[in-house]
Amino acid sequence: MVEFVLAGIPMLFAWISIVEMARGMWYYHTLQYSVKRAASYLTVHGATCAMAPNSCTIQIKDVAAVLRSTAIGISDSNMNVTFTSQSGTSVSCAPLSNCSANTTQWPPTTNGDNQVGKFVQIRADIMFHSALSMWVPGQGGVQFGVFDFPGFAQEMIRF
Repeated sequence: MVEFVLAGIPMLFAWISIVEMARGMWYYHTLQYSVKRAASYLTVHGATCAMAPNSCTIQIKDVAAVLRSTAIGISDSNMNVTFTSQSGTSVSCAPLSNCSANTTQWPPTTNGDNQVGKFVQIRADIMFHSALSMWVPGQGGVQFGVFDFPGFAQEMIRF
């Protein structure tokens, strides 16, 4: 019994901590992957998509659908996203589910933002709620960790 108290309880805590850190890394990696995929999707639907006879222009709701489909395990009501063009024009979706019907063309044609060689940026943030808790004397009850995980991608419009 004494050996379990001295060795088992710290090992149990270490195991739970490792699992929770792995879960946080999975969330962060998934977010970054989905933002990168959405930015890549944007770069191949740029200037030439708006020219006749092509009709492959995309809207914010299309990019939001790419983010939603690649962010497996992350709720779109927990993800805040900002789309920014090179001239500084931006569209914010807080949360991502608010942009599921946004028909704004992206990248925008104003200010020449929809041209080859221009950059587009996507930034997404999620709040990760850790299952690990900490009790701090004098501050009341048990507090659970909440961390902001940012995802960012900047890509150049290819064609």
